Amino acid sequence: MEVPFSEILSRIAVIDRDIAELNRLKSRLPADRPYSPTIQLTFDKQINTLLNERVSLMELPILHPPLWLLPKEGPEGMEQISLLKERKSLLAGDLSVAHPNEQDVINFIREIPKTEVHLHLEACVNKETLKFLYKKNGIEVTDQEFEDKYNFKDLNGFIQVFFFVQGSVKEASDLGYFIDSLADYLRSNNIVYCEAFFAPSKFIQNGLDFDEMVEVMVNRIRQIEVKDGISIRLLVDVSRSFGPENAMNNLKRVLGLKHKEVIGIGLGGAELMGPAKDYAEVFKIARESGLRCVAHSGEDDGPWAIWDAVNLCKAERIGHGTSAIQDPELVRYMKENKIPIEICVTSNVFTGKYVRKEQNHPVRYYYDQGLMLCINTDDPDIFNVNLTYEYFKLYRFLDFSIEELIDLVRQGVLCTFHPEKESLWKLMEEKIDQIKVKYNLITEKQALTV
Repeated sequence: MEVPFSEILSRIAVIDRDIAELNRLKSRLPADRPYSPTIQLTFDKQINTLLNERVSLMELPILHPPLWLLPKEGPEGMEQISLLKERKSLLAGDLSVAHPNEQDVINFIREIPKTEVHLHLEACVNKETLKFLYKKNGIEVTDQEFEDKYNFKDLNGFIQVFFFVQGSVKEASDLGYFIDSLADYLRSNNIVYCEAFFAPSKFIQNGLDFDEMVEVMVNRIRQIEVKDGISIRLLVDVSRSFGPENAMNNLKRVLGLKHKEVIGIGLGGAELMGPAKDYAEVFKIARESGLRCVAHSGEDDGPWAIWDAVNLCKAERIGHGTSAIQDPELVRYMKENKIPIEICVTSNVFTGKYVRKEQNHPVRYYYDQGLMLCINTDDPDIFNVNLTYEYFKLYRFLDFSIEELIDLVRQGVLCTFHPEKESLWKLMEEKIDQIKVKYNLITEKQALTV
């Protein structure tokens, strides 16, 4: 559908005004009031909805576009150079200026290739797919019940939403829809490589076969890689929510697989329900069997929990790690041993244990201390966020420069378990340099000499 140019510009102006007003009101919220986190999350959801609409408007075909948007061919086209500069500024933006337009920053981040490694498959299922699966499987859920489920206030509330999503699955083939939702999310944020957590315990309790579920997902993953060039790898969750014995059973199931798409295990679930030390034996067997091992830690518990995760479980990456800032010796240890932290800013604000505002997130301190970091969403459809906005929040609230954001993209690649991460980064860097030219960050000549 083509839309008149004036209508697009008019709506974008309204959106920009509304976003500015919402950000102004959000900034005035006191940080120490019990009601602040809930209200702040409401602001975040609405701002993200408006930002998504703005991006969609920029991609619409234009009905009867102004002449200056259409360059002429031939010698007379040289006369349009100044107009074409205006067009380039409108469509791509100029990030070389001291204070670039924030929407231009968002567009740039969205365009550059990225990786993401802390992402729960079940939390990438959009509400439309979820409602379809519930209806397909004969389960009545009202729109109000949907909204009530997603209106949670802490980590345990989030876990209940997680179980709600899992409740839509009644047969192994339903997980193909989960992978399709994940792929839609990856495409929309130009994520070229992803490691996603899959939590099988609830499904197995409900009578589904583990091997059959994995087979369905792996087949879809392979189709997506052929079609889109996007690589998806799975980390099976040995969740604290079901105890160490269940975790060992899940590990044994993983050890019986032969798919290269399943690369390891992750310790998730309610952190206070199960200290990492209870899962040390599970991780020991996994490591000795050649599986990659990661753990959520320091999200809802103190730095001592992270010490256990890295010393007893030998976790190769730490998910969240927000409480590590409380222990300078732990920060030094993680830096010296190159143990990455999987940063999830929005998720940490939502659950609210250690972080109530983006401005207070320790990611700035961790970066300045030289820790290896990767930026992630954790649960995009539950938190109504995406990887583009996660990077933008670092720019908007924590004073990260555009070059520092690109460095975090680079670090994100190095934090993956990709078998050829250096080669992957080289390909990504070439594309980023091309996009830099578009946004006036470097010239084409500079890009060729990099």
